[in-house]
Amino acid sequence: MTQSRRSQTRRGPDPERYHEIVGAAAEIFRQKGYSATSIQDIADAVGILKGSLYHYVRSKEDFLYTIIKDATEAALREIQTVARMEAGAVHRLVAFVHAHVRFATGHLTAYSIRLREMRRLSPDRRGKIRADGEAYNKVMQDILVQGQEQGVFDAGMDVELMTTILLGQLNAVTRWYREGGPYTPEQLADVFAGTVLSAVVSDRGLGGEGIEELRRRVLTISAGKAAART
Repeated sequence: MTQSRRSQTRRGPDPERYHEIVGAAAEIFRQKGYSATSIQDIADAVGILKGSLYHYVRSKEDFLYTIIKDATEAALREIQTVARMEAGAVHRLVAFVHAHVRFATGHLTAYSIRLREMRRLSPDRRGKIRADGEAYNKVMQDILVQGQEQGVFDAGMDVELMTTILLGQLNAVTRWYREGGPYTPEQLADVFAGTVLSAVVSDRGLGGEGIEELRRRVLTISAGKAAART
């Protein structure tokens, strides 16, 4: 066989196998932390020699970058459905909270790593991911601005600061949520939605209802969205 023929038939790393290895790396990063995980740990988890991993990556950081990049891109795709909604600010904010909580709990390993280990990436790689993160934050910022313009959210609110605070609260779910716990993701999202709205709503937004009635209204909105998905 000629050299050119051999080059044509040579196959690269198996994409399905690579996906399996990345998944194993993610589980170890979440359990042990990125710094405490070695390439040998990942190799042992998937039952291959340490040297064989270098057919797929050049360094341990390559695994971390893939996990965080994929999670960030998937989260942005999910939240774009909220960005395209034609609805009032209250309904869109409730939808944002539900989408965020569903994604965070449904991709718990990858999203937890994104929040906890982002700083371990090189500055160049953090920069490549940052744009998607900023686009995600902007969806909430735009909703808060919409609510101010409609008079239903606090006009004096610092939108950028409030976005940081609210996303920090929402992201905290990754630290304690466990599948099969006492609350489903949708039930948790209802609680979060009521809390988030309570933090930003104006007197006009309350419409004389009071906070408790507002939270009950959130449950009605959530129930309607759940019915629309079925």
